[in-house]
Amino acid sequence: MDALDVPVLVVGGGPVGMATGMFLAHWGAAPMVIEKRDAISPVPRAGTSLRTLEILRAVGLGAAVQEAGRLGGPPMRAVFKDSGLGATLHRTGLPERHTRLLETCSPVDARLILTQDQVQRLALDELRRLGGQVRFGTRLVGLACEDDHVRARVVDAATGREQQIRAAYLVGADGANSDVRGLLGITVPDREVIARLNTVFFRARLGPLTQEWGTHMCFVRNEAVYATLISKDGRDRWSSHIMDYPGKPEGLTELTEARTLELLRAAIGDDTVPIDIEAANAWEAATGMASAFRKGRALLAGDAAHVQSSAGGLGMNTGIQDGHNLAWKIAAVLDGSFAPALLDTYEPERRAAARASLALSRGMHRGYQALDGAPDDLYEKIAADYLRGMMFYGYPPHDGDHDVLDDAIRTGHRFPHRWLGSPGTGRVSTLDRAASRWTLFTPPGGHGEPPAGLGLQVHDLPGLDGAVLVRPDGFVAWHGTARDGYLPALRDLGLRTG
Repeated sequence: MDALDVPVLVVGGGPVGMATGMFLAHWGAAPMVIEKRDAISPVPRAGTSLRTLEILRAVGLGAAVQEAGRLGGPPMRAVFKDSGLGATLHRTGLPERHTRLLETCSPVDARLILTQDQVQRLALDELRRLGGQVRFGTRLVGLACEDDHVRARVVDAATGREQQIRAAYLVGADGANSDVRGLLGITVPDREVIARLNTVFFRARLGPLTQEWGTHMCFVRNEAVYATLISKDGRDRWSSHIMDYPGKPEGLTELTEARTLELLRAAIGDDTVPIDIEAANAWEAATGMASAFRKGRALLAGDAAHVQSSAGGLGMNTGIQDGHNLAWKIAAVLDGSFAPALLDTYEPERRAAARASLALSRGMHRGYQALDGAPDDLYEKIAADYLRGMMFYGYPPHDGDHDVLDDAIRTGHRFPHRWLGSPGTGRVSTLDRAASRWTLFTPPGGHGEPPAGLGLQVHDLPGLDGAVLVRPDGFVAWHGTARDGYLPALRDLGLRTG
């Protein structure tokens, strides 16, 4: 069996795996991504959150995101109707104070949306441009963790040819039924099934419905069906979660095409509308976290590490943020600037983020199931959970509850956006100044010489109280007033230079 050496092997070419590969390449650790499917799925399943769009902007894809994306409704805005074309029962969304924060807390428009397939295509193109490799139709069949490398055995689906790949590190981003997790012997002991649904992706010309709704998300409840209608492109691409209908079985049940069309038309409110079904599946909406996110040099990300339902829309996004957290750390260890102990921070940090994301998912799913009447109370109740799970979560030991509406500088949290300059002379966001490098923000006058070899950039930030050290993933590593006080924080993380 022939062998191949790569710095990092990423197993899974979905949005999490492809984005993780892109982040690794961005930080100089050219990976190989393998995916058992033959190509990227064209089905527009999940959608991006504001924080994910910030991350894509930080790695240089801001213009591409603007070009590919579209403006939907404000995050979590929804309309409740007796059918898509029928009477409006309620309009709801996040409370005004939470919506105002989302309008000002980022340089990215909070209404901007990319679908899962768009994220994958952008990440694939950028990964290849940066020198990474992608192999479709390639499945992992064996895995061994050694002290200084990981050995993976893969099979080409078309030829049956086996190959061994040696990697310094392996990232399992291969979904809720992860082969990597299984081969590592890691379990998901707290997995809980919340609901059993049928999800359909389809094309239908329904006219300017989203303009009438004021959003891309509609909940329909009538005597024939309880379902969602979600616009994927503002034109003719849709998805629907069919949650309930008369006679729905207790167990997981695939629907016939005829029954699917009948339920979709009941949700739309037109028995004659032509519908082209692109994909349909029965699935369990479950939540849970793996007992470990790491075994030696193999690490888990996305649904392989934590699974959640689609309620709240953060599953894919939490996984992409896993990859963003992990990629800079692997690259920093591989280039020798940090000790391997840096990777010990991955699991506690991302476990805290996943807990915040899962809290939203559980709360919304149970809220939708129990909903009877106006939904405003539900959205008031989950608003803080949404903001915390989406982008205002904290990393240990700074992950305690705080008022998410107070977008202040906090150690262990995302560095906040502030506009610098003026609209007339050109504005730049503090997030753009930091981009994806170690950054020290100081009051005018500086804060000492940065350590050699780290590539630390220093920027003046008027009005700043003390100085702030921002990590390559945009999180605050240190905030204080002592001269060069950031150096102990770097050394705690395993800095080897300077």
